[in-house]
Amino acid sequence: MPLFLENSFSLNNYISISNRIKKISFYYLHFLPVHSFKNLDEQYKLLPISKSNLIQREIKHKLIYFQNENEDKNQDRSGDYERNKLTKSESIDSINIDNSYLFKKNGFAKNIYHVFLSCSILHENKISFTLHDCPFISCDNSNSNRLPLLYDFSQSFYFPIIQSATFKMYFPKSLLQNKYIPFDQYLIIYLIHHPIDYCDDKYIDGITELFSKSREKIEINTLKENNDHFYNRHPHQIINYLLQFKYTWSYYALCYFFIEHYSDLLDHFSLYEMFRSYIHSPIKDRTSSIVSNIHESLFMT
Repeated sequence: MPLFLENSFSLNNYISISNRIKKISFYYLHFLPVHSFKNLDEQYKLLPISKSNLIQREIKHKLIYFQNENEDKNQDRSGDYERNKLTKSESIDSINIDNSYLFKKNGFAKNIYHVFLSCSILHENKISFTLHDCPFISCDNSNSNRLPLLYDFSQSFYFPIIQSATFKMYFPKSLLQNKYIPFDQYLIIYLIHHPIDYCDDKYIDGITELFSKSREKIEINTLKENNDHFYNRHPHQIINYLLQFKYTWSYYALCYFFIEHYSDLLDHFSLYEMFRSYIHSPIKDRTSSIVSNIHESLFMT
């Protein structure tokens, strides 16, 4: 069943990133991008795919298709969409297969390495994946071969097209509520939406405390010790500095996600301390080597 969603910047970002992902060799082993879509007007009538400003203004909704699912031609008739409309949360549930098996003890090593590898492939293509509460699904009906696929790229980033003039669109204030983002990403978003002339220690410490309130796995004292570099700096200087580490955001988020949801299994596979160290390390010490470190820990020892 296709998803019926309101037209929005985040949805179009999802589609744009999906189009780039589909150019990656064997992308279907790692990702579930949008396969195709249809534009609808306010009356749920189909509109042509066009860059015309006139057509773009008329687009109020989109029908989204994944993989090569068959499109029901009967649903192209105007008016039929009214009874099939889905909210954003319902639409995510509608493509979500039961994933409880994905990160059980049997197959955990293979699957956790697979998602880190998937993020590294995105990084090679200048894309950073933003995790949500349910960031993985699988469309394989064979229990023995199922691998987690990354999906929902609505708040992910293709950095070559992002400029300071579009920061507020790509870094929405709502992203501050995403508990998986690292402090450097949180700080960028906060500074974009709360512009000031310079950041003294009290200002940075205040943001650090806000960040820590809903992130119980973070040791606030360790975080504050790593923040000296930001004191008495202009926000533009801080943002430009932090963007150097943008391709570590996904790794941080994965570490936090698995610590929160699968700490026992991480401990069993001797990954817990590695992940805990990663989310508490100074920003400049976070590197992509965590992917090879995970591989070595799981398969080379």
